[in-house]
Amino acid sequence: MTTQSTRITLDTNLWSTLDDGSLPRLETLLEELDLQVQVLPSTLLEIIDIPLEEVRRKLVAGLAKGSRRTRVRTEADLFAEEVVELIRRTHPEWLRRIPDRAEVERLRTFWLKKIWRQALEDSTPLHEHQRGQSRMRDHIVEGQKQNRRGLLEEKFKVGDLTELHGKDDPESDRASLHRNLPGWDRSTRALWRLNLAHVTWYELGVIGPRARITGEDRTMTDWIEPWVDLGKLRSSPESFVNMWLDEARVADVPRNWLNWAINFVQLTAKVGQGNPVDAQHASYLVDCDLFLTADRRFVEVLERVREDAPFSFAETVLVDGDRGKPTAERIEQALSHVAQARDSH
Repeated sequence: MTTQSTRITLDTNLWSTLDDGSLPRLETLLEELDLQVQVLPSTLLEIIDIPLEEVRRKLVAGLAKGSRRTRVRTEADLFAEEVVELIRRTHPEWLRRIPDRAEVERLRTFWLKKIWRQALEDSTPLHEHQRGQSRMRDHIVEGQKQNRRGLLEEKFKVGDLTELHGKDDPESDRASLHRNLPGWDRSTRALWRLNLAHVTWYELGVIGPRARITGEDRTMTDWIEPWVDLGKLRSSPESFVNMWLDEARVADVPRNWLNWAINFVQLTAKVGQGNPVDAQHASYLVDCDLFLTADRRFVEVLERVREDAPFSFAETVLVDGDRGKPTAERIEQALSHVAQARDSH
C-alpha cells in the first residue's frame, strides 16, 4: 500500500524569492522528502504582479514546471462548490434540471491550463491586466480599515469565533452592513452566518443581475449559475438568506467559514495591503498538510483562528525571513524543524 505524499503550500513571500538560485534545490527537496507542492491561482496572479519581466518569467516557470506540482482550482470555484452543495441539501428546487457542465469545464480549463500557458508564453498582458485590478484590492483593504476602526471604537472583544453573534444594533456600524438582508428579522445570529448571507446574497442577488451592464465583478455568479437557476433563487430572497441564518452548518462550508474567520481576525491587528490575498490563500488550507510562510503576522492570525475552528486545516510552518539566506535553505530548515518536532512526540 503506497502512502500519500505530504501536500504543502508555499506562501508567495517564498515563491517570489526563489529566483535566488533556489529552484533546483527546491526540486530536490520535494523528491527527497516526498512532498507534493500545491500551486495556487492566487499565487500565480501575485507573481504576475511583479514588475520585472525577467524575474517574473523565471518565477512563473518555477511555479508551473516540475513533476511534484498540483495546480489547484480557484478559491472562487471551491467557494461556489460549497454553496451549490448547501443548496442541494436544503433547497434542491433551485438547482438546474440540466447543469451547464460545459461552462464549468470552460472556466476550469482557463484557470488550470490556459492562464498558465499564457503566463509562460508572455506574462506582460496578464501583468498589465493585474495592474488594473489594484483598485478592487484597495477597496477591500479600505473596507477592512473601516471595520477595524469600528471594532476599536466599540472596544469589541474577540472571543470564541464560533460563539460571536451580531444583532441589529442602531449604534453598531458592523450590524448596519447586514440591515438590508431580506428575511432577517433582526434577531441575534452568529456573525459567520450574517456575513456569508450578506456576501452571497449581495453577489448573487444584487451584483449578479446587473454586472453585465455595470461591469462589476460577477465571479461568484459565473461559478454558481451553471448549477443553480438564479431566477428561482432570486425570487425567494428571504428563503436564501434564511438558508444561511438557520440551515447552514460550518461543515457544509468550511472554506467559506475559514475565509470569513481569517478576514475577521485580521481586524485585530494593523490592516496590511496583503490581507485580501492572505485570506484567499487560507481558503486552500482545508485540503493541505503544511503551509509554509515567512509572514509571522499571518501565522499569528492562522493560529488564532485554529483555536476556534471546528475542523482541522494545514499545519502552519514559519520560515526564516532572512533573505540573506537562500530560500531553499530556509525552507529546508523549517521542514527539518517540523520533522524534529513530530519525532519528539
